[in-house]
Amino acid sequence: MNKRILFISLLASGGLLVSGVSNAQLNLKQFGIGGGGDSSANAGAAAGAASPGGVSQLLQTYVGANQQVLSGQSSLASAMGMSSAAGQAQSAAGLLSGGTPSVTQLTQVGSTQQSLSQSLTQAFASRASGSASATPVNKQAFTDGLSSLGKGVSQYSSLQSGLGSVGQMSPSSLLQGGMNPQTAQSASYIAQSAPGQLQSLMSTLSSAVQFASSHGISVPSVATSALKGAQ
Repeated sequence: MNKRILFISLLASGGLLVSGVSNAQLNLKQFGIGGGGDSSANAGAAAGAASPGGVSQLLQTYVGANQQVLSGQSSLASAMGMSSAAGQAQSAAGLLSGGTPSVTQLTQVGSTQQSLSQSLTQAFASRASGSASATPVNKQAFTDGLSSLGKGVSQYSSLQSGLGSVGQMSPSSLLQGGMNPQTAQSASYIAQSAPGQLQSLMSTLSSAVQFASSHGISVPSVATSALKGAQ
């Protein structure tokens, strides 16, 4: 009797495990990530591996989002008369211009973005309080910056559905999916860093929209919709 009960318990546990693996595969496939095999022999490996195509799409979206963000930050900085900051944004964008960026390059881009966000937010506050120089704001450049930054934030938001799946995988698991080491490391970095970057960029975009609204600067719909969509 005891052996029979133990056997039934093992069967039930096995069913739960298989069900859990199947759910994991479905979650990954929502972003095009995960193995397609259904056999019990490779189910666990499939759930823990990422398809090169799915992760490549994530990387492309992330790079495109950062290019839009940096373009927006450059335009906003130029509009505020911050030529040095504008140049920093352009230099950082150059790091994303060729092939799959390394973790070192992504880290540099992220650091530059954070620094620019702080500088811009401070500039908005200073100008609003009247303590900044009286140099007129280039309204068209500011609007262009809002548009690019809004597009970048929207693209960052679109990443969120796939970041959780990749973030749960170790670089070794990603390598099992057929990716080269640099791609696997970059994907892991993005999964860990992108959510925090999105929050920072949303704060910058919100400050820029408020500044524009109070200074008679046209606010493109892509900027306001990006803030609503990212919430």
